Amino acid sequence: MVVAAAIGLAAAGCAHPSPVAAAVVVTTPAPRAPDERLPAPAGEPVLTITGRVERTNVERTVRLDEDGLDSLGRVRIELYEPWVKQRMSFQGVWLTDVLAATGIDDAAAGVHLTALDNYQVDIPITDVRAGGVLLATRTGDGGAIPIAEGGPIRIVFADGVASGANANQWIWSVTTIDVR
Repeated sequence: MVVAAAIGLAAAGCAHPSPVAAAVVVTTPAPRAPDERLPAPAGEPVLTITGRVERTNVERTVRLDEDGLDSLGRVRIELYEPWVKQRMSFQGVWLTDVLAATGIDDAAAGVHLTALDNYQVDIPITDVRAGGVLLATRTGDGGAIPIAEGGPIRIVFADGVASGANANQWIWSVTTIDVR
């Protein structure tokens, strides 16, 4: 379902803090029960989530294809991209929503992300839960992000998110998230 309305997340009572108040909802998933497992991917998996997750879908991991990610609620945001030094738009899924769907362990301290080239970053769970961390899967106009431009999945940060102040945290070509 496509929704073309800008939302004021604070006014709507959403858990995302003010840095992402200008997000535009692109798709909305069907309501998911809090303990409902994500289906196994029908297509090629683009992301594997391991570690302190309670609701797995393939051999004690969570594997998601593009449709699986989109089913968690794709949004579009505009932000300052530090590598190209300009404002850009991306579409994707909030990392908080992805982790909520996997049922992360309450004792989790952070996420460890690994890229196709084995580049790795850690983001404290407090920063993730504060909101504004997006698993970008598409350009602002909805096209796939090419691998040469950091696709198929990259981490981007809404303006004002503390972890995003360090450009090295903007990991490209993410393949794995290990919840620790």
